[in-house]
Amino acid sequence: MSNTIRAILTGTVGLLVLSSSLAAQSEASIAGARGGVVAGGELDNYLRYLQTIGRVPLGAWGLRPFSAAEVDSLSKVSGTHPWKNSWMFRADSAHHFSVLPVTANAGFNSAFPFGSNDGAVWAGRGLTTSLQGGFAAAWGPVSLVVNPIVFRAENTAFTLAPNGQTGNGIFRDGDFPNNVDLPQRFGSGAYSRFDWGQSTIRIDWFGVTAGFSTANQYWGPATVFPVILGNNAAGIPHVFLGTERPTNIGIGRVQAKVVYGMESQSAYSPVTGSDTFVDVTNPGTRRFMSGLVVTFSPKPIPGLELGAARFFHQAWSGQIDSKLLRTPFEGILKSSVPTGLAIPGFDDKDVLKNQLASVFGRWVLPHSGFEMYAEYGHEDHNADTRDFELEPDHSRIAMVGFKKVFVRRDSSFSAVRAEYIDGSDPTLGRNRGEGGVYVHSVIRQGHTENGQLLGADIGVGSPSGASITWDTYAPRGRSTWYLLRTTQDNSTGVTPLGTPSPGATRLLITIGYDRLSFKTRTDMTYGAALTEAKRAQGFPRQVNVSIHTAFGVRFLQ
Repeated sequence: MSNTIRAILTGTVGLLVLSSSLAAQSEASIAGARGGVVAGGELDNYLRYLQTIGRVPLGAWGLRPFSAAEVDSLSKVSGTHPWKNSWMFRADSAHHFSVLPVTANAGFNSAFPFGSNDGAVWAGRGLTTSLQGGFAAAWGPVSLVVNPIVFRAENTAFTLAPNGQTGNGIFRDGDFPNNVDLPQRFGSGAYSRFDWGQSTIRIDWFGVTAGFSTANQYWGPATVFPVILGNNAAGIPHVFLGTERPTNIGIGRVQAKVVYGMESQSAYSPVTGSDTFVDVTNPGTRRFMSGLVVTFSPKPIPGLELGAARFFHQAWSGQIDSKLLRTPFEGILKSSVPTGLAIPGFDDKDVLKNQLASVFGRWVLPHSGFEMYAEYGHEDHNADTRDFELEPDHSRIAMVGFKKVFVRRDSSFSAVRAEYIDGSDPTLGRNRGEGGVYVHSVIRQGHTENGQLLGADIGVGSPSGASITWDTYAPRGRSTWYLLRTTQDNSTGVTPLGTPSPGATRLLITIGYDRLSFKTRTDMTYGAALTEAKRAQGFPRQVNVSIHTAFGVRFLQ
């Protein structure tokens, strides 16, 4: 398949160059179709900025991707804005067909794998290329988006962190090789995959939406560090049922969605053996996922959004029953969870599943250009009410952030945004064992899909991260400067004797620049980043230079 993918990518670049010369003869403006607003994508971020300055109606942002009705609402951009002549936002008609932008990407890492929040793509050392495109269609209440992606990573060799494994196990995570499917490297040769990407078929009927999707679910208000679900990994194939749009209940608006799906692991997962659960040593290579997210926007406080989410990984028994489907609605405390299979040495309260849950809030001060947001999450259940009251920060992960837009004139604006996420061990971890963020004792793939983290790309165990970004939007595109700091795989740090342990924190500091430029009916994105990676004494210091470029063609609607 690798050779096929390589041929496709090479041939398509040539076609895109030809297409761009033809497209340059067309009008510069293009309609933003429903399928083009991807969770965590370019238009998602841009519309969110417009909302803070009053150009887009107020609405919830904690449950994405948006439905067709929500995109239609966001399409009603009022007044002028920087991209008015490059992107015309409009609601699609009840019956339509549109070709989505075709984008070819190329990136290069000089020293080690680097890249995040890019969906199914995994960028190893060396050259990584990808190609994405498709179409959107609708017929009455039924809508379809087909937007697959294919990529190939050169995956050049680099020095791996020792993990005590042999064979293919050497490619596993350096600190948690037996508890997370997070390979340092995907084998010794080129790595390629085809993924259905941001594809969805759905029906919207009388305020209810249902369907099947492989698109990324983005829960919560984060932009860089989503606590539970974001766009750092491929979307999980899933079915969903929820509200078509925020529903008015008098005191405010409520939006909800429940999802069920089947997860996949990489070829370097610590779990091998049968597809289904056998015992703790052989929990099954397949996992069933389920989740529930709810948002509430109180009427008396415009711009305020409150929400809660919970997500479950479960060992796959080979069949779907009513108990499995009821999982997202079970009690929030372990004392209220139905008794599961008793396993010697383990708590018998449903040890064959792992819960991640969070509460979040976002407040946009109308027309101010300012928003602030936060999210507080937990790994697994608290034992009971007393446990929650005494130690609410047990196995917790917290995120805070803000955005501020500075409008210089109608044709341009700048914005600063910052986020901080913390999953480090609290003080009580000295006296009570911490389960670690994104890892589990039985569901040993961890919080991953195809070898990449579903939440924030900050590592597992006791990680943290911080980012600050300066964006500038003008009629011809966007420019971005950013500073990123993460502490990955932070476990014990030192031995009792004070010497560095194999699990010493990996610190990464990145400074980078990214530019999006509109060229008539084509888009050009390019940028570079410099990353310094450090561990404790005894581990080599590494410096990575990352360069990327993307070329896209937008088609007449």
